[in-house]
Amino acid sequence: MIKKMKIWQMPLMVVCLVGFQLYSDVVFAHGERAQQAGIRMRTMYWWDVDVSPTKVKVGELVTITGKFMPSSFWPEHLASSEVASFMNIGVPGPAFLRMHSHVNGTPMVRSTRFYRGKEYHFKVVLKARQGGEYHVHPVVSVKDAGPIIASGVWITVEGERPDDFKNEVETLMGDTIDLEHYGMQEIIWFNAFWFAVGVAWLGFWFIRKDPVLLRRYTFIAEHGEAEAGSLISVKDMVVSAAFFGLTMVAIVAGYMWANAKYPNTTPLQTGKVVTNEIPQQGDVLDVVVSNAVYHIPGRAFNFDITVTNKGDSPLRVGDFATAGVRFVNADVLTVKPIDKSDPVSPAGLIVTGPAVQPGETRTLRVSANDALWEKYRLTSLIYDPDSRFGGMLFFYDDEGNRYYSEVGGVMIPDFQNVE
Repeated sequence: MIKKMKIWQMPLMVVCLVGFQLYSDVVFAHGERAQQAGIRMRTMYWWDVDVSPTKVKVGELVTITGKFMPSSFWPEHLASSEVASFMNIGVPGPAFLRMHSHVNGTPMVRSTRFYRGKEYHFKVVLKARQGGEYHVHPVVSVKDAGPIIASGVWITVEGERPDDFKNEVETLMGDTIDLEHYGMQEIIWFNAFWFAVGVAWLGFWFIRKDPVLLRRYTFIAEHGEAEAGSLISVKDMVVSAAFFGLTMVAIVAGYMWANAKYPNTTPLQTGKVVTNEIPQQGDVLDVVVSNAVYHIPGRAFNFDITVTNKGDSPLRVGDFATAGVRFVNADVLTVKPIDKSDPVSPAGLIVTGPAVQPGETRTLRVSANDALWEKYRLTSLIYDPDSRFGGMLFFYDDEGNRYYSEVGGVMIPDFQNVE
């Protein structure tokens, strides 16, 4: 019987519902806010991520491109991307088919190694499989460390998957098969068989007159495990042996049947591929970070950089990227967020100091100020036992050419107001 709600419970329920509505956008994210700030800031840097198009129909293709770099400040307690990594796409459920995946032009059908401080370009082609709206993320899965997630982009897929939707591939034997339905009949029969065996096994123990679990547990608790043998009858042993024999026969018969029907098979490939090298950025500038402070009341991250310009053109700081969040200097760039969830602050970067001239060494104050620090839970770094940050600074010359430099160091929290 359902009890009536008490009067004092009604305001509490209203507060919970309102809070859910206000903060429900958090659940739309695909995990990029859940990871620790220190992990997101010091593992993988992502930039130039592009998804095209963002509105497709079922069966149409979506291309995702971008760049990433494993951080030189990779946490020591975390497994490294140089051991084993895999380029992937994170999306809720089987909404897309991955048609192609490349990093630096190398097909990513296996895992590889991504070395710290090196730039990598990726391209993934997806085919829309199921209608809906999906938050899609580039992901690098690192062995023993888990997925390192980039910021996501919303993709709208119109229509529903038709019954004749196909995912056809050609095998090494020259046969064309549809992976949507291939082997489905065998899968159903095998699962139904083992489900029936499991139900029969449990049924044997639960149809007995004496309760199976609670009474036996109480008996052992009172008399000790040494007396547990007295609970097993000859009938129990005979039935158990029969089930064991049936299981062994089913396994052997299934192996023989599969070997006869599919004589030509290839084992799952576990080796690593070697990713192609691409030209890295030349020695254009040196950047040294000092005095990095996060001002908690003002949600402002300030740090000083000493820049040496080794190029031929003046350089200005255009944006700062960390943990998938981008702070832009509006005096240098005009950037608009891709969608409602794009973590970009179009005017969140303030740089104090003029452009760095060729051959000049100059100290600049960089301030990244925006509520994104709180929204993306990056302020939790101040409670980390290793409060170090990492990120990418992008510099631009007068012709729009871009140069990057990885920066990082110790972040000191400041609980006073920003001066």
